[in-house]
Amino acid sequence: MVDTFVHDPHAEERAAAVRSAMNDIGVLEADMGVTRAGVEAIRDRLVALVSHRHLFSRQVFPAPEPGARQRSRLYRISQGAGDRLALYVNSSEGASSTPVHDHTTWAVVVGFDGREVNRFFTHGEPHPDGGPGGPVPCGEFTVERGTGVAMLPDDLHSIHLDGAAMNFHLYGLALERLTGRRYWHEGDRVWKVFPPHSDIREARPLVGP
Repeated sequence: MVDTFVHDPHAEERAAAVRSAMNDIGVLEADMGVTRAGVEAIRDRLVALVSHRHLFSRQVFPAPEPGARQRSRLYRISQGAGDRLALYVNSSEGASSTPVHDHTTWAVVVGFDGREVNRFFTHGEPHPDGGPGGPVPCGEFTVERGTGVAMLPDDLHSIHLDGAAMNFHLYGLALERLTGRRYWHEGDRVWKVFPPHSDIREARPLVGP
């Protein structure tokens, strides 16, 4: 279910700042392509959006209530034509983590408030049936305010939170369109497919009279 965004005194200023960032990001993607340097340049442009701290408060983007089944909540604040270049605010409360997964599109995570540990992996030796091997750790980075990580479509990572956090998540294609994302099921020791993400709150500016 998609919620209707409630406007606040900074809504117009926020919309302008987001629009400027996304216009620049569109140019960077067109000029540099889906390359390591390209997604890192996109990350750096998104980091600049963090300087507008007053535009992204927890009052505007609240996390789930304490005790709720879901520990985080996604707010869509920009999405381009063809459902490309989709930017979300991820607001979370309490400890949570994700399994190791890919994205099938490029992805950038930039910190705004709190700490988000990103652990990175490579594929291990191929499975005897010819499928990809399980994840092998290869690094870790803690995303905090003013820092971020940039990933290509096949990069593997997991996310770990030990408290409240709010971050920007940016994808080359909208989450609800990502039908082939894989995650590592530790219990079964196999890769499985995530269903498309659908629990997204609508937070783009209202259009129309």
